Amino acid sequence: MDIDPKKPYAVISGDFIGFSHLPLKYRKGMYFILKNGGKELAEAFPGLMPCAPDMFRGDGWQMLLTDPAFSLRAALYLRAYIRSRTSPKKIDTRMAIAVGKIDYVPENRVSAGDGTAFRLSGKLLEKIMRQKSSRMAFVMEDAKSSLRLDRLVRRVDPFAARLTQTQALAVAAALKDQPRCHGPAIQGGEHSPEKVARPLIRAGWPLILGTISDFEMALW
Repeated sequence: MDIDPKKPYAVISGDFIGFSHLPLKYRKGMYFILKNGGKELAEAFPGLMPCAPDMFRGDGWQMLLTDPAFSLRAALYLRAYIRSRTSPKKIDTRMAIAVGKIDYVPENRVSAGDGTAFRLSGKLLEKIMRQKSSRMAFVMEDAKSSLRLDRLVRRVDPFAARLTQTQALAVAAALKDQPRCHGPAIQGGEHSPEKVARPLIRAGWPLILGTISDFEMALW
């Protein structure tokens, strides 16, 4: 793919928690769940993902986004999508979101790319795995901005971790329906308040939505 050397990108690196202990049918299915989740996200927001999410080493995966401001929303969507489609196992994933420049990405092979954002994301994922204090975190080269945005990402992590299947379906649908905007997003469209209000409220939607708004405005 063509890379703009002056433009920041977002790279999300992740791994499926407890993957090696899952039954074979679940391990085989995670590849298709990841790909389908990425496809739905790309269709909802054209131009956001220049290539499909890439799975490697069995349990590891990476995703590249052209709009860093959208990275938290995309991460939460994919995490909710995974949890909504892996019941009753409730499979979850760690996520390391990094923003920075990238050097290259071979065609359709995100995991073979390189550059600042890739390296920051990979190192952060290793840190998350060691510390086990959070399943989502954020990093960028600007230390002050990185700390502030990391706090926002970690704020929503506990809510994402305890989503039920019903709540995950509602959150994924609402995130996909939300337009990117400067300021709090307004829920609407196909998934009306009457259909999703109760699962969204139980999922902590007001806090999730407010945090996404703060994150996106900080990166615009």
